[in-house]
Amino acid sequence: MNARPLLALVLAGGLALAGCSTDAPRDQAGQVTASATADAFSLRVGDCTPSLTTGNVTELQLVPCDQEHAWEAFASKTLPEGDYPGDSDVSSAAEEFCVDAFKPFVGIAHSESTLDVNYLGPTKDSWAEGDREVICLAGLDVGGLKGTLKDSKK
Repeated sequence: MNARPLLALVLAGGLALAGCSTDAPRDQAGQVTASATADAFSLRVGDCTPSLTTGNVTELQLVPCDQEHAWEAFASKTLPEGDYPGDSDVSSAAEEFCVDAFKPFVGIAHSESTLDVNYLGPTKDSWAEGDREVICLAGLDVGGLKGTLKDSKK
């Protein structure tokens, strides 16, 4: 693991699983076509967002990646079934996965990059509702990014 800090966001329990999902408008390829507020479970790999808050996240803003943004979702992983492993184990698994997935996406190692890594992952409550997904985000909380970070070598 490198010395660059990872920011941790966590999903608050059960919104999409309870049938209350809201999503941004998307084209046939699944790309966001207009800025919209969506529940956190609507975030997909390839989506972009402005700055995010830390802690429990229930809603977030999605924007087309060709517009100014702070974060791009670049990888996801489903954690294994079983009892909730605890916040520390979820964080460790998310950090390891996201840092490993960073270089194939951006083109350089996270430790060499000017970009930060962030992630959204399950909480104890959302785990009880079936949430096992970790979504990795690359970017800068101050924003100012435009376009995809794929192969950007930033």
